[in-house]
Amino acid sequence: RSLLFDCLRAFLALCEGPYPQTAAMALMMRRVARKAAKYGIVGSGLGGTVYLANLYINDDMDDIAYFARGMFRGSLKEARKKVVVLGSGWGSLSFAQKLDPKLYDVVIVSPRPFFFYTPLLCGSTTGTVNPASIVEPIRDSASNCNFLHVTCKDVDLDAKKVLCAGESRGSEIALDYDHLVIAVGAQPNTFGIKGVAENAFFLKEIEHGNAVRKQLLDTVMQADVARVAGNMDKIKQLLNIVVVGGGPTGVEFCGELSDFIKKDLGVRFPELKQHFQVTLIEALPGLLTMFQKAVGVHVQEHLVNQGVDVRLNAMVKEAEKDKVHIKTQDGSIETINFGTLVWVAGVGMRPFTKKLCDKIGADAGQTDRRGLLVDHALRVKGTNLGEVFALGDCAVSGKPPTAQVAAQQGKYLGRMFRFSNELMITDPEAAPFSYAHQGTMAYIGDSQAATEVFPNGLIKLGQSSITDHLWWRSLYGDVDHVRVMGVAGFAVWRSVYFSKMYSMRSRFSVGLDWSRTALFGRPSAAPTQGTLTCE
Repeated sequence: RSLLFDCLRAFLALCEGPYPQTAAMALMMRRVARKAAKYGIVGSGLGGTVYLANLYINDDMDDIAYFARGMFRGSLKEARKKVVVLGSGWGSLSFAQKLDPKLYDVVIVSPRPFFFYTPLLCGSTTGTVNPASIVEPIRDSASNCNFLHVTCKDVDLDAKKVLCAGESRGSEIALDYDHLVIAVGAQPNTFGIKGVAENAFFLKEIEHGNAVRKQLLDTVMQADVARVAGNMDKIKQLLNIVVVGGGPTGVEFCGELSDFIKKDLGVRFPELKQHFQVTLIEALPGLLTMFQKAVGVHVQEHLVNQGVDVRLNAMVKEAEKDKVHIKTQDGSIETINFGTLVWVAGVGMRPFTKKLCDKIGADAGQTDRRGLLVDHALRVKGTNLGEVFALGDCAVSGKPPTAQVAAQQGKYLGRMFRFSNELMITDPEAAPFSYAHQGTMAYIGDSQAATEVFPNGLIKLGQSSITDHLWWRSLYGDVDHVRVMGVAGFAVWRSVYFSKMYSMRSRFSVGLDWSRTALFGRPSAAPTQGTLTCE
């Protein structure tokens, strides 16, 4: 504000005449210049600090030295090698962002023209965040790469060609490659249970989130009509939301639902408030089995307090249009009526992945039903060394199918492709991929979360005399994980997910969404519902 006043005084001095006010005007202009320089330096320092912090948090500090050396590297005489990347998820994007465009001609192929931030998908189903806020166009996120909005149909491993097709007839294309990176992810796994594919909603893609949101809001409004009609049985059926799967996605979805019902739907539909019911079904004896057992017990108690009916040791046997049949621990069959069935009980191979596994063959090493078997350097077994790689959910590497694993695999592979590291691509003794687990977390509702942070995944304790004496060691001792629960865990959950977003645009949009939700609540209607038409 003082800078603005100084500028105004300098302008007024100019208007009064050049001769009497020349010295005063010069003094004011110098003062303005000094303040502008000071604010510029401070702003640049803050911006640089934020930029460095972002690089450190996302394990990209090596980019500074690499691209700095690249400024003094002469032009390469060899033609750029062709790299085709299949997929637009965590693994493919992390890999593409590490590649040097001076060395490789990169084409990303995907039926989805954007990356979406999967950790906040559950929040998009209830309106906590806008789906557009967690979407990042591939052409923005990987601007040094070409992108083709097509579906990969097949791979000719002998001719080193990728066969793709677009939506329109006659859009078939063949792409040559020197290196092929497969990161097509996985799809929901129904385990062949009758009726699940036809009657359940899933939560794996952004369109799944939109469909679930539309279904939730539609059933609430249908229940309100049933209330006016006096049909109590219909109300109870419509307002029972059954969630199958007690992992992080199922727990977070139940947490988001309980918030949505208590803070928003219960307020806008007060006559229906007492009839809402969320039922969580899990075949295992506990929730969040990837956490410590005590965390799963705590989460179960919290969800029960939030009004969620948790059914453990219960297996779905069949799903119908408005009811699901489960087998309980004592062997009896129970039928639960529902208005919405959401299936988040696991993932399986996509048809393309299965087709490629069959083409390579069991004799060549592809013997796993979960995906493409890879070696220690993420090279697909049964293919020529250094030609075909797989990462993320479609790869069987001995690591869990999570976004954290896929992102680290992409960065590892991208570093392997960098200048002076190319020999590792075909080296049978290449340094293996090493996964650094940084933690696991899940939102559980009521502004609380369960988090387990692994400091060794961020700072390598015990690796040198320096890290041994850092405050991490004194704070955590020899414990390999730190448990943070409740409101503090929620702060960690939001901070970590916010910092891991790929762009400032997404952070800005999600920050506004969180602020809007805190101030005004979640909308009880959405554009996805469209306009009701009756014949």
